[in-house]
Amino acid sequence: MSAMPALNSFAFALLALFLKASLLSMFQVISRMRSKRYLLPEDAGLVGLTPVASESELVQRCMRVWRNDVENLPFFLSLALTYVLLGADQQPASYLFAAYVLVRYLHTIVYLRGLQPWRAMLYLTGMAICWMIAAGIFHNIMV
Repeated sequence: MSAMPALNSFAFALLALFLKASLLSMFQVISRMRSKRYLLPEDAGLVGLTPVASESELVQRCMRVWRNDVENLPFFLSLALTYVLLGADQQPASYLFAAYVLVRYLHTIVYLRGLQPWRAMLYLTGMAICWMIAAGIFHNIMV
């Protein structure tokens, strides 16, 4: 048996979150191109336009989702990796990691669509999952 049975689950979660970030980035670029609104002179000049004072609402939402991910994903990834390195059991780790990934995908969708209270509920659910992982770390340390 591997000393880190949950490593594959962590790797899957990491790849799934990387895919989400990549898709969001592509969506933001496409949204920017469709709106034909560019803040930076070099970007606007590349497509023969003049810069604007603000980007479209959808592009701004993409930027806020990105910022939210940058603020939250490092906590999850750090906790999850620590949990794995401490020898977390594969099944609970895979459930927690998969749940977190699903919640973050849903959070992105509702954030882009401006749906409250769903966005707040999904954020809190993601934090609860991180607290469960933290509890698992504490348990593994104490055993």
